[in-house]
Amino acid sequence: MWWRSLWILIACWLLCAHFVRYEQISFAIPFAIAPLVLFFNSVYLLRLLQTLLFMSVFTVWGVTTIEAIQMRLAQEAPWLRLSFIMMAVMLFTLGAIICGNGILRIRKRKSPWGDSPIR
Repeated sequence: MWWRSLWILIACWLLCAHFVRYEQISFAIPFAIAPLVLFFNSVYLLRLLQTLLFMSVFTVWGVTTIEAIQMRLAQEAPWLRLSFIMMAVMLFTLGAIICGNGILRIRKRKSPWGDSPIR
């Protein structure tokens, strides 16, 4: 289970690094501390983290990809490699969301409360 947590941690810190690069510290700090919810045995907190990661795929990485490709096209620079890299970043973030499902499945199996969503 440690590798699933590591995957989520890297995805959150990648978003944090993106915001730090553009000097948006108010967005960077929440993503830097967001992986701390993995220490809590709460279904709702992990689902909230998954939702934030899912929304960031489109609102952060999607917008950044389009803007960067438009900038490359305006400069008549190659853009295909950039699109592959950004696609890999988006797929990595989606993979982190799937890893969150694995964490929930393992916690549910080990939970003394069974199927109860309140933990």
